[in-house]
Amino acid sequence: MSARVRTPIRTLIVGVGTRGKHWVRLVHEEPLTEAIGYVDPDLASLEWAQQEYGASTEQIFPDLENGLRATKPDLVVLATPPMGHLNEARTIFAAGCDLLAEKPLTIEFSETVEIVRAAEKAGRRLMVGLNFRYLPSTIKTKELLATEVGKPSFARFNYWLNRDGRRPGINKYPLTMRQPMLYEQSIHHLDLFRFTYDAEVERVWCRCHNPPWSMYRDDATVVATLEMTGDLLVNYFGTWSGQTKVQEFLWRTDCASGAVLQHQQFGDLRVAIGDEKEGRHIELPPIENFVDDTRAMLKHIAEQVLDDVTAPIPSGIDHLKTMALTVACEESNDTNKPIEMAEFYARHNVPAEWLS
Repeated sequence: MSARVRTPIRTLIVGVGTRGKHWVRLVHEEPLTEAIGYVDPDLASLEWAQQEYGASTEQIFPDLENGLRATKPDLVVLATPPMGHLNEARTIFAAGCDLLAEKPLTIEFSETVEIVRAAEKAGRRLMVGLNFRYLPSTIKTKELLATEVGKPSFARFNYWLNRDGRRPGINKYPLTMRQPMLYEQSIHHLDLFRFTYDAEVERVWCRCHNPPWSMYRDDATVVATLEMTGDLLVNYFGTWSGQTKVQEFLWRTDCASGAVLQHQQFGDLRVAIGDEKEGRHIELPPIENFVDDTRAMLKHIAEQVLDDVTAPIPSGIDHLKTMALTVACEESNDTNKPIEMAEFYARHNVPAEWLS
């Protein structure tokens, strides 16, 4: 029997900045997607799409409405700053398109809820770019927990970085946005805890901080304690304002029959069982950081869309739980109190079916 031939998903890329350029490349390289247009108010970004990917003048647009009207896409990849996602999502759903949005979906929880509701009302798919779930290190850690080391009991996650927010080729809006570390970086880590441990946070305490030397207008350091289902305790530290240029990274999870240790952000994974003091190295495939994980995610989403899955993962509803945890961290910092997630969801009128 011959393989099924699938028509590529007609895709409009909105936002051709630093991250958007990754998306343009991957939409072109993925056989299941077809790039049919590019939207960006910056003329230089549109010229880049013309020079690098042969975009015609009929495929480049300075605004979303004209791009949607001219191309009539099936899927929109939204790689714009989160502060404008609510209005952009409304426009995209009104045009009858599915949406794959970069994280965070927004930085206001009420707007995240509104986008999820809007997708449901319009009968459109909503996916969020949680690409760290597709890292080989993440996939292997999840497998080790299920097959070798057993139920996790406690964990420590340490992410220590000096991130130059002014260097060329990097998004500049985190320099002035609210809680940049929390909403741009820690949100990935918080999502990894939910995904890898297959557990939800029940209670969170968080403090955010900005050292005197920070180039960021708001807090560039996040410290949190997470109490998760299954009596799992996670200690988290993340910063963009370390004084040294060398990154320090350690994610250690101690479990019923051993421990999993990751010593680099994208690799150096080890498992320690019994007398294995340092842990044995786990072989991982080489990757292009921030690209190959996104590539795997895009392929997975495209396959689900073409298979007519109603709510492809990573879904908007799933991301809403990570967003809730991220917002609860900020709220805990502002109130200097722990946040009970059940109370948080009730206070924000999150439907019970979204939490099941």
